[in-house]
Amino acid sequence: MAGLWKLPIIYLCENNTYGMGTSQDRSSFNTKFYARGDLIPGFKIEGQNVLMVKETIKWAGAYVVENGPLFIEMSTYRYHGHSMSDPGITYRSKEEVAGIR
Repeated sequence: MAGLWKLPIIYLCENNTYGMGTSQDRSSFNTKFYARGDLIPGFKIEGQNVLMVKETIKWAGAYVVENGPLFIEMSTYRYHGHSMSDPGITYRSKEEVAGIR
């Protein structure tokens, strides 16, 4: 409906590379989430870069007013587990987390 009516909507996927206890590569055949909008255009940016996020959202706001919906995937990294029952160390190494920091 958003595409059909050209609604000014920004769909945002914050992709932190891990679901509850598994990586996106083990849980999704297509990890290009920004491309799943079919006919709604999309792209991926580095969500850890606050200046890039700020400029992208400013640009995207103007874009959707003129052109309709847009899908943005922001790649980030989750440093901790999801909850007390998910310490976040059983499916990735401490070295991986330290390398991202």
